[in-house]
Amino acid sequence: MPDFRGCPRVEPPLGEKANSLPRSFYIVSVASFLFSLTRNVTQPIFALYVLEMGMSLLQVGFILSIQSFLMIVARIPLTLLAEKIGRNKMFAVAFIIQATASVLYAIAASPTWLYLIPFYQIIASGSFNQLAMSTASDMAPATRQGDALGRYMTFMTMGMFVGPLITGILITCISYRQLYLVTALFPAIGLVLFLRNMPGNPGRTRSEDDSRDVVQLGTLDALRMVLGNRNVLVLTLIRATYSMSNMVFTALFAVYAVRELGFSPSLASLLFSVVGFANAFVKFPAGTLSDRLGAKKVLFASFGVLILVYAAIPYARSIPLLLPLLVFFGLCWGTRAVTEWATLANTVTQETKALAMSYMMGVWDVGATLGSVMLWVLGDTLPFYTIYLILGLINVPALPAIYLMKDIHE
Repeated sequence: MPDFRGCPRVEPPLGEKANSLPRSFYIVSVASFLFSLTRNVTQPIFALYVLEMGMSLLQVGFILSIQSFLMIVARIPLTLLAEKIGRNKMFAVAFIIQATASVLYAIAASPTWLYLIPFYQIIASGSFNQLAMSTASDMAPATRQGDALGRYMTFMTMGMFVGPLITGILITCISYRQLYLVTALFPAIGLVLFLRNMPGNPGRTRSEDDSRDVVQLGTLDALRMVLGNRNVLVLTLIRATYSMSNMVFTALFAVYAVRELGFSPSLASLLFSVVGFANAFVKFPAGTLSDRLGAKKVLFASFGVLILVYAAIPYARSIPLLLPLLVFFGLCWGTRAVTEWATLANTVTQETKALAMSYMMGVWDVGATLGSVMLWVLGDTLPFYTIYLILGLINVPALPAIYLMKDIHE
């Protein structure tokens, strides 16, 4: 039975090539896809669902800011807890909570529930992603981090394409509440897959050795080691600016498409699936490209195109004009993501990798919180085209920051 905790430097089983990725790598990847699919199905209609319950865009922003703030507070403690009790147990708990949280959204009796559910769901959303990514990274050799993380993130973000596609099809015949009930099935299936492949009595692995090293070193000392690297500081800045703008874009797109462009909620979801399609399918080649060309060139190109896309979206008011911009948005999203993670994996030490990934996901949460506050403050006061132009400006500081990076190929 494959172990979800994986061991990156063990000898491969007989019959497998030394550089091949183990079967457990793909099990982790499929499990991540199923876990994230729930959020990706509901994300395009979340703001519309909240508005349908009689709330305002200001309240949408406030709810999203609660979710993001909880992620900031919870990620690192939950990661340390998982290393203490075992990743397998934490994975199982995360699947169960993700499924039941969807049921709670479906049966919410009043808008107040939407403020409270994030406090329950944070146990899953605040622990799963960094543990799964760290586990997948541990299963790959150092020379294939970009390739391996590109493969993993292709699986994980397939939900960004499949999810909105499911939403666009189902929302024409079922309600928002019923859609949330449907999404509870995905983590339930993931849990079954996990339980069928979870080892009965796993032995001590390198991952366990590393987590003990982190405990002995001390969390603050480990964080100082991570933050002492120039590349990590640059990744912190560019990830925060990107996350801030991305939060506003993903929260507003369906509302913008319905209110400003006159599209139906179903069409808005289908359009958003274009972003997910481009995001998911660029990750594998982007990982290979990052390994060959270096992170600086790939990241600089990604952010440069992203800024132009944000500036052009307000002027694209028809589907033929909007579609290519959404494709480029997805390509930039996916290329940036896999390049960031591959750079981080090749920058930090093995024993601090899980903590570094938790930190970097926390940086995303900080940016998302700032984006939620921006939506909360400006969502009902500024026109959509002004907001999109601001999103482009937010990402401009990333360009000089990327120039200061030390390429891992140097």
